[in-house]
Amino acid sequence: MDPSRRLWMIMATSADVDWRIAAGAVAAAAEVPVAVVVIGAVVGADDPVRPHAAGLLELTDAGRLSLARARELVLAVRQAYGMVLVAAPAGMLVPIGEDGWHLADLTAAVGGSALVVTGPGPDSVNHVALALGALAGHGISGSVITIGVPPAPDPGAAGAGQSAPGPAAADATAGAGRADPGAADFTEEGLPVTPIGRIPAERPGGLAGAAAAWFHPSGRQITPPALTRVTDCRT
Repeated sequence: MDPSRRLWMIMATSADVDWRIAAGAVAAAAEVPVAVVVIGAVVGADDPVRPHAAGLLELTDAGRLSLARARELVLAVRQAYGMVLVAAPAGMLVPIGEDGWHLADLTAAVGGSALVVTGPGPDSVNHVALALGALAGHGISGSVITIGVPPAPDPGAAGAGQSAPGPAAADATAGAGRADPGAADFTEEGLPVTPIGRIPAERPGGLAGAAAAWFHPSGRQITPPALTRVTDCRT
């Protein structure tokens, strides 16, 4: 398998977190062309994903697709693009396809990994832990991207925890990085894993040109643990 080609499921931990902001930021920061596959929804003209995706596939009638056919379509897209993001706004474990397959089933079938997107608030730690646990139960590795979550304080630095918000995107659509009660005291320190991406709540400069600074250098290539090719899947 070509190590430069990666396939990721992208999911939000709650309806208050906009996965589209994270998908747009990943696509804007990536060093390879990124295609986005959206299942069960249409990507609007003003969607933050659209300007930064090199390719877009909308599977709006997923209820008529078998898991095997959906797998074929996603793998075909992967052959043409350096990175593929797969999203289903309904959620990771909500049945969306023929015979009730869901996004986690599809991710496992194509040998992909997951990007878990979370925001600030007292429930974030629990939501992320539950999501990563559910992914592990399906044999899927997961990484975390935060939106509007302050970094963990650096005990060795003066003014620890005061990160300068990078130039960032005011195309913030509804819900992205919205602060919850108690969010001011919440930092990524409580998360079960270190995020590979930190998207600021305020993004006045737009995604283009700014997004690369929000991700760990390895995150711009989004290189997960070695993927396992799955040859058999439920039909």
